[in-house]
Amino acid sequence: MQQIDARGRVCPLPLFYTKRKLEEMRAGEELVVLADDTTAKETIPKWCSLHGHDARLEDMGGYFRVVIRKR
Repeated sequence: MQQIDARGRVCPLPLFYTKRKLEEMRAGEELVVLADDTTAKETIPKWCSLHGHDARLEDMGGYFRVVIRKR
């Protein structure tokens, strides 16, 4: 499982990092994105859904993580 720590970054950077990393990954692999920007909390899962990836959002208290399975 790969991970991106985008805490302290504001959108669109967390989404950009996520998209770039997913392009390098194979179908079935998982990516964990850590972020604290409220816009990213909405845009990353929405972008994943639009592109057919599975995304699960978890509140970590002060930040959140999105677990993405590439399709």
